[in-house]
Amino acid sequence: MLLINRLIPRPKGLSMSLMPEMSEYELMQAAVDYVPKSEHPTNKVAAALGGLEYNGTPFSLVETNYWPKAIAKKIGRDIRIGNASGTVHAETACLLATIGNGQANRTSMYVTDLPCPNCVKNMAESGVRKLYIDHKGFTKDFALRRGGHFENMSLRICEKANIGVYKIFRKEKRIETILEIQKGFSPVNIKPSCVSVVHKKLSRKKFRDLIEQEKEFYEGRPFAMALETSPGKIYNTISAEAHPCPGYTEQTIEQGDEKYSTILQPLNRVMMRAVRNGHMISPHYIYSSHVPTARELVDMVGMLGVTKLTIGDVTKSRDAGGLQALKQLVDAKIITIKT
Repeated sequence: MLLINRLIPRPKGLSMSLMPEMSEYELMQAAVDYVPKSEHPTNKVAAALGGLEYNGTPFSLVETNYWPKAIAKKIGRDIRIGNASGTVHAETACLLATIGNGQANRTSMYVTDLPCPNCVKNMAESGVRKLYIDHKGFTKDFALRRGGHFENMSLRICEKANIGVYKIFRKEKRIETILEIQKGFSPVNIKPSCVSVVHKKLSRKKFRDLIEQEKEFYEGRPFAMALETSPGKIYNTISAEAHPCPGYTEQTIEQGDEKYSTILQPLNRVMMRAVRNGHMISPHYIYSSHVPTARELVDMVGMLGVTKLTIGDVTKSRDAGGLQALKQLVDAKIITIKT
C-alpha cells in the first residue's frame, strides 16, 4: 500500500488537514503509475481510493492486486485457493487498507481495469459513492474476458447502491459519465449489520457468550461476528448475515452465474462494515457460523492478518470451494481453527 498524500510536498509548518486534495485525474494517474508494482505476471491491476479521515484530513492510498505473503510462501502463486485465486484484488485491498486509517464511506474509487462484481459488491457495502475507471481499462484483459459481468451485474449493483460510474481520460482531462448518482436517493438495506457496544476489551469467555447470544438472534441462519475498535477505544461487536447485494432481492438471488454470486456473505459484510466506519478489527476475535467462502478467507489472510478463526460448523460452507480453501490454509499452517 502507498499513501499517496504523503508524497505531496507540504510547505513547512502546514498541517496535513490543510493539504490540498488530489484531483480525479491525479488519483487516476497515481493508480496507473502504480500498476508495475503488481506481482501478477499477466493481469496487473491497481486501484486508488480518495477520502477523509475522522478529523477531516484528506487521505489517498493506492494498492495493486497481490498474493498474501503467507499464501505465496506456503502454498504458492500458481495454486488456486478453493475456487478463488490466491490474490487479493486491488479494489478490495484498497478498501480493507482503510481499516483503522480512515473511512471508506462516501469516498471515490479509481481503478485501472473494469472491476469484477465481487469488488463492486464490496464498494456498495462499504459506502463508496463514485467509481472512476481509466478509459484504457475498457479494452484490457478483464474487459475482454468478462465485460458481460461488468455490464450485466456490476453496473446493476452500482445503480441500486447509488454509486456513480465514470470513464476518465487522464491526458485529455475529460470525464465521461456512465452512471450518474441520483440526488436524494438512499439505497435500501433490508438486513443491516448489527453493532453491539462492549465498552472494554473482551475475554475469550465473554466473546463466546456473545456468540451464543447472536446464535439466538439469527435463529439458525448463517452469520459472522467480529470485534472492532473505534478511535475512542470503544469496543464493539459487528455481526451480519448473508444478504442479496444491491440490485437483487431474495427472489432474484439465483440470477448470478457460475463465477459470481449475487449474495454478500456474512464475514465479508462484517469486514466492509468496519471499512465503512474506519474501525479496526481484531484478528483474534472473528467468528463465522459456517466456513467462509474461499474469497473471504484469502482477503482475511491478506489484509487482516488472520491466523486464528472460530467456526461454528466446519462441515458447512456456501460451496465446496470454501471447504477446500479452509483445508489448504489449515494444512499449510496459515490458519488455526477454533470451534
